Amino acid sequence: MATGPKVATTPLEVLSNDETRIPSFMSKYWAPGIGGGSAFIAMLITNWFLKKPILSGIQAHVLVTAGGAALGKYIDDYRNNYFAERDAAFRHYIQLHPEDFPDFTRKKYSEVLEPWIPIR
Repeated sequence: MATGPKVATTPLEVLSNDETRIPSFMSKYWAPGIGGGSAFIAMLITNWFLKKPILSGIQAHVLVTAGGAALGKYIDDYRNNYFAERDAAFRHYIQLHPEDFPDFTRKKYSEVLEPWIPIR
């Protein structure tokens, strides 16, 4: 029988990385691909507006595409570091003030939803 992801029971488990999620291929190369692709398309549009052949000056296309990919990678790394620091700060705060963060209580749908009676 297949098992799903583990359900967190404490706030610290929500913020902990238990290494069960394997990042996909696309998540690793998404930001550099978008950055490089956007830069390449920007060069094509620039040449089109300047009434040049679209692929003229291909060395500029290559350099700008590489720069866009590097910028996308830098932004992705910055974003990952930002979220890691934010989660570390949250984790530390929860460890210092456990009384403000009680364990989760599982509720059934019958406890959450109000009774519904159809009226015509």
